[in-house]
Amino acid sequence: MGKIIQLKDYTGRRDGTMKDNATKFKKLLENLKTRNAAGKEYSLGDIIDVANQILQQIDYYSGCGATPIVKIAKEFDFKTYKETLNNNKSGDIHINGATQERYGHNQVILVNKTEEFFHQRFVVAHELAHYLFDFLGNTHYEDKNILFFDSYTKDQHDTPEEKRANAFAAEIMMPRELFIEQYHTAKQVDNSRMFILLYLSRFFETSIESIEKRIVEVSGVNVVF
Repeated sequence: MGKIIQLKDYTGRRDGTMKDNATKFKKLLENLKTRNAAGKEYSLGDIIDVANQILQQIDYYSGCGATPIVKIAKEFDFKTYKETLNNNKSGDIHINGATQERYGHNQVILVNKTEEFFHQRFVVAHELAHYLFDFLGNTHYEDKNILFFDSYTKDQHDTPEEKRANAFAAEIMMPRELFIEQYHTAKQVDNSRMFILLYLSRFFETSIESIEKRIVEVSGVNVVF
């Protein structure tokens, strides 16, 4: 099983800066900026490709367990914290504006500390997608005084942006080929639905609900967001 990456509670401003570790992703980031600025759509295949590029370029991901999503967010210069959010909100992303002043860092992802850990991990991936596909290349945010902000809410996943973020999160947290492989591994041990769901949930460290959706998603239907 993959090592669980703990999230820190946000208890006040943290001073100091984090070294920008995104050098290895420079080409990917430049490509995303150009594509986003041109307003081009992303197919499901495009999103899978971005997720795979990230996983292939990090030397601490073995492909044998849970995706270290908090470490990956750190590679893109994010600090990730748990905080008490309202009941309908699972997470937030903050870039620019007053983010540095409030949190001591200019790029922050918050997750609701009252929710289960496996869902918190998925939310980090979801919010990272908003940075990759909605923030990068958006000339509106070239003014650092303008806040880029997005919330993961429980009842608003119908917009193209939210569907795209969910697709990316599913792919990076539960890589397609590995997911299919582990599904068949579980099925060979115990063909019962509950065993398969619990096995996959523990292996990928994602919620049962995410596993159920992923089983449907790996049918390979290609859509545009």
